[in-house]
Amino acid sequence: MRFSFPTLTPRFRLGLIAAVALGLAPGTLLRTAVDPDPEQAIITLTPLAERQGISGQLNVTGAWEITSTHPFFGGFSTLVDAGGEGLLAGTDRGWLLTIPIEAGEPDTAHSQYTDYATAAPGLFPLTDLEAMTRDPASGTLWTSYEGRNTIQREVLHGSTLVQAAEHTITRRSPPEMQYWSANSGAETIERFADGSFLILAEAPVGDEWPNRPGLLFPGDPIEQTDPVEFVIDTPPKFSPVDATALPDGRVLVLLRRVQVSIPAAFDAAIMLADPSTITEGGVWTGEIIARFEGPLYGENFEGIAYVPKGDGAGDIYVIADDNLSVFQRSLLVRLAWPPAQSAPAPAPLPSQAQ
Repeated sequence: MRFSFPTLTPRFRLGLIAAVALGLAPGTLLRTAVDPDPEQAIITLTPLAERQGISGQLNVTGAWEITSTHPFFGGFSTLVDAGGEGLLAGTDRGWLLTIPIEAGEPDTAHSQYTDYATAAPGLFPLTDLEAMTRDPASGTLWTSYEGRNTIQREVLHGSTLVQAAEHTITRRSPPEMQYWSANSGAETIERFADGSFLILAEAPVGDEWPNRPGLLFPGDPIEQTDPVEFVIDTPPKFSPVDATALPDGRVLVLLRRVQVSIPAAFDAAIMLADPSTITEGGVWTGEIIARFEGPLYGENFEGIAYVPKGDGAGDIYVIADDNLSVFQRSLLVRLAWPPAQSAPAPAPLPSQAQ
């Protein structure tokens, strides 16, 4: 059941907001049953045949629900192509999940689930991992964290594996991110083929919609200063939560909208945009090419990754954050790139349909 705030009393409104906040906070409301042994991470991918609720220009080629009895499994907030290792997903509690791709299909038989927050001995553990990006040549991994709005770089020595035996971790909090929200700050980080980096905030700075700040660094944000500062224009109430670069230089930005309801409900969209149009102080936007909505796919999608297959074609994977709640699911959806010829437009956005 959904409620319209203008018709509610102030006391009831505050109670509803508190209930929704608890529903979105990982582990604070209801959690699915878990195995008591935290060392075991048996992961299962269950295929989903239903496609109702996914619309737009991208053909769906697979959908799965991801489950595990691990006590800290879930809360996936970002996704990246890990090359020969398959997919790498990060959680908002600082865990990493590898999903191997075997013969073009995701396979959890050899998955690994690792507590990445403890990867840097002697450093304060950062747990609210919200975004990742990776250099396919070296395997170097960059991660962004809310709370401190910090960027972390892990340089791997002699290995492309995450958390290799030898690694160097460096952190930096760019001053341009000083006033970003502690709870909805650096939600997106993406490295482009030319070595530049895109960083997007989830929440606006101020009261205007849309006004989410973005930064475009000419190089590694751990080393570089003076990024291009801009804002990203999204449909009303939709926030950028992840991004992935395409072979032609454009980028897919995953957008999410939280609906006020009990339990919380979500809409998601994929926006195709061109980073070459970003200008200092400008407004950057793109075209909505896909939608996720309804009772089946109206989940909290927070991660997106492009996996190349050759000749400009590839697979797009999106992953949903279940917030460690019994009311939500960890979903993995695969879509084909490029868009189908004469593909239909996605379903109207909620703000357009009202």
